[in-house]
Amino acid sequence: MQYHIQTTPIWDSFKEKCHCPMCKIYNISENRLIKQYLGEAVMLPEYRVKVNQRGFCARHTLALYNGDNKLGTALQLQTRTEAVNKQIISVKNAKRAKVLAKQLAETLDTCVICDTVDEMMVRYSYTVAQMYANEKDFPKLFSESDGFCMKHFIQLMYYADYAGKSAEQYLRDLISVQKRALSRCESDLDGFAAQFDYRHSSSGSDRYNNALKNAILKLKGDIF
Repeated sequence: MQYHIQTTPIWDSFKEKCHCPMCKIYNISENRLIKQYLGEAVMLPEYRVKVNQRGFCARHTLALYNGDNKLGTALQLQTRTEAVNKQIISVKNAKRAKVLAKQLAETLDTCVICDTVDEMMVRYSYTVAQMYANEKDFPKLFSESDGFCMKHFIQLMYYADYAGKSAEQYLRDLISVQKRALSRCESDLDGFAAQFDYRHSSSGSDRYNNALKNAILKLKGDIF
């Protein structure tokens, strides 16, 4: 089958046991884009146009600032600052001020890196469903995973129709994997909380000691 995106990152991420294979794909894609905007992309007109139109969120602005290409970051921020400054015009009444304030807020609520990675993750999500239906070894790998963060679980569920005739089995495995992972989180959090009981004499296992972080990874994704 002809896929719309490379399948190697999907295979690699599912083979590596982690809290969410899709988060791993997201991080790889995000880091690649950050490197692009710190590297050759600075001088390419099509990239400068995107930065001019969409800019960067606070997190990615900080990532660029902390990178090695200060000149490149400055040039891109200069482009974006000029575009934002042009949008600020004189207003003479409160009604018009509200309109302008809303427009500025919408302008600043975009990020070329976030938007690009999100678009890629949509393609990765429906490709997972397609691979489940068409790759002989993938369903077993999928069903043996440790589940997903909730954001990517929802996204995978949304694009289940791309599994075609295998959609019913795909959803059965997807939901089973996720409920198993969340049940484990519940159990581990119980064990973690029990360690604070004065009647509990042991220091607890690594499994329980990592329960809090693992639960956050499942509910909120890789925010660390």
